[in-house]
Amino acid sequence: MNKCPSIFAQIDKNKASFTNNLILMNKIIIYLVVPLFALITNRLIAQESPLACGLTDKLIELYKAHPELEADHARLMHNAKSYKMIKGVQQVVYTIPIVFHIVHEYGAENITDAQVYDEMQVLNRDYRLLNSDTNLIVPQFDSLKADAYIEFKLATKDPWGNCTNGIEHIYSHETTQGDDNSKLNQWHRSQYLNVWVVSSMDNGLAGYSFYPSAVTGTRFYADGVIILSGYIGSIGTSSPNTSRCLTHEIGHYLGLSHTWGSTNNPGVACGDDEIADTPVTKGYSTCALNAAHVCNPSIIENVQNYMEYSYCSEMFTIDQVAAMRYNLTNTVSNRSSLITDSVHQITGIDVLSPPLCTPVADFYASKKFLCQGASVQFHDASWRATVNTRSWTFEGGNPATSTAINPTVTFDTPGYKKVTLSVTNATGTDTKTEESYLYVSPLWGDFTGPFSNDLESGTADWFLIDNPENNAQRFQLANGVGYNNSRCFKLNNYKNTQDALEFTDDWFYDKRLGGNVDALISPSFNLTNTSNVSVSFKYAYATNGTILTTVGANKADIVEQLKIYVSKNCGDTWQLKKTIVGAELLTAGFAGGVDFTPNAPNQWKTCTFTYAAGSSDFETRFKLEYTASDKSNNFYVDEFNVNGALGLFTNDINDMELNVYPNPLSPSEIINVSYMAGESPVELTLRDLQGKIVYSETVHQTNTKVNHKLSTGQTLSSSCYFLEVKSGEFKTVRKVVVL
Repeated sequence: MNKCPSIFAQIDKNKASFTNNLILMNKIIIYLVVPLFALITNRLIAQESPLACGLTDKLIELYKAHPELEADHARLMHNAKSYKMIKGVQQVVYTIPIVFHIVHEYGAENITDAQVYDEMQVLNRDYRLLNSDTNLIVPQFDSLKADAYIEFKLATKDPWGNCTNGIEHIYSHETTQGDDNSKLNQWHRSQYLNVWVVSSMDNGLAGYSFYPSAVTGTRFYADGVIILSGYIGSIGTSSPNTSRCLTHEIGHYLGLSHTWGSTNNPGVACGDDEIADTPVTKGYSTCALNAAHVCNPSIIENVQNYMEYSYCSEMFTIDQVAAMRYNLTNTVSNRSSLITDSVHQITGIDVLSPPLCTPVADFYASKKFLCQGASVQFHDASWRATVNTRSWTFEGGNPATSTAINPTVTFDTPGYKKVTLSVTNATGTDTKTEESYLYVSPLWGDFTGPFSNDLESGTADWFLIDNPENNAQRFQLANGVGYNNSRCFKLNNYKNTQDALEFTDDWFYDKRLGGNVDALISPSFNLTNTSNVSVSFKYAYATNGTILTTVGANKADIVEQLKIYVSKNCGDTWQLKKTIVGAELLTAGFAGGVDFTPNAPNQWKTCTFTYAAGSSDFETRFKLEYTASDKSNNFYVDEFNVNGALGLFTNDINDMELNVYPNPLSPSEIINVSYMAGESPVELTLRDLQGKIVYSETVHQTNTKVNHKLSTGQTLSSSCYFLEVKSGEFKTVRKVVVL
């Protein structure tokens, strides 16, 4: 790690008082040229972005709504100062149980256990004054550096008494939100210090934690630290330069403010942190002081303090330690219970060696939509314990099974595919199964353009639904609520939470809706012989938001958006064609917090865009991707049309007047196929959703009208099936729905 320059090392303490003052002034002047000095000493931290702790902004909002909490903190810190004067710093080690909640979407933010373990070493090093860079602390503060006698241990028991390694991984879009409502699955704060790791926060924040006095009563759900993955530990997504952010945030958790106080940003005005042995300071975003920052030429500011932003933090002071230890023995927000023997037993940190847990099976794939014959890589994302052996099963895959960590699998048949992963160690086995985890498209278009779909017929069943979090907010067909009271697709974002119990998932629903992504994917179209293509659909939407544009403290809350994409490779990759956001998305204005349903044609809009189809558009799909806000209401889609001019060409399939009926049908009914046969026999193949062949036969009648019944010899269960019809070199597929 690069170190801050120790620019005060030459002070001669034996000089006269007048000489001392001259030297001190010279040191302030040295600060003006410290960038050069930092370059010479290879201290490059000045180039880092400021720490950007979010406490100040959060407190401004909180104290505006609850001014009494500001007084509570002042009272707490006043008592902490008395604690120091009366009792001093007792050399008794306080140990705090800690749990990390890794909130992720299988990206880099899903950090490894090794990175968390590295962070634990950083925390215990810093709070026990075991960091090797204490030799760089300037002489004026060297005698004030203090061992906090505070340590941290990962829990080995969860709130239900189950085995844990103190790290859990939670798949959720909340990783992109990074606010109080992203603090998912909080373990009781009287027993655990909760740390949430996320991928992003607003306004460039790196993390934040509230004072104990700011999370009393019903604000208990906000207690703990939330922090970016790039600020955990010194390895992986983080670095040595950003590794002490959690040290800083836990300082807030234990009651410390920034060295310049808790009411202003660094560099704005000189402030006091109410700690006796830290000087009045302006706060610094680099290791280098400068003339504009200096509060008083006779005062040396403690840039190397952990509660600074300077990136050269190396110490807490004696009085800071006293304040933290006082707050840790105080009942405010249950801090004192954390260090009790009973809680240490409940959380399992009293054991000398953590037990081995059974792993939790989890996985993801590099893609979930692909073409028949394409390959996809799977990734074992299991957690809670080391996996000794694993067993994969891939329905319709090649290979069909695997024991590799990240196997690559090829799928040669179309349809939805089930994936199973079982993971085992010496303690036990856990299994995860996803029934329709990915979709394999056949090597031909579902339909030939142009194509009109009012969603009234069975063609509506050819749409694919992408619901990444497998939650209730998904596109579904709905009757009688479409354009002119027809059938349409509805994305149900509304939920009545008026009677929800406080702090349950339903109570948090509207607070955690923002950032949720759902998509409706069209059937695939063969557009190789379609010119002047334009795509259109109708949509209806009303919002519970009221502010379109942020003005001052009034933040925009109508931020939901719809993105339209196109793919020519079965959904493997997508190209953005159009974005609809804000006022353009609204068709029915303000929903008023009720379950919105469009009730008139004028509550619908039509979106149209052109598409330049070419010779590679054999199986082109279009995707409507909706991203919710916390104020979202229901979103509706109807009349999806692919318009254009069909070129002249010969194709046995297009000439055969194919009809599959009845469709939908009941399990007791027989599938009928009628067509005008040409020169070639017709092969009929019926597959299930996983692409398995249910029935196949060849009809040898040629050059005549054919009416044929599929004698499957079995009763079909309620589901969707694919009937492949092949004549010569041409083939097509029809979806058959059994109700």
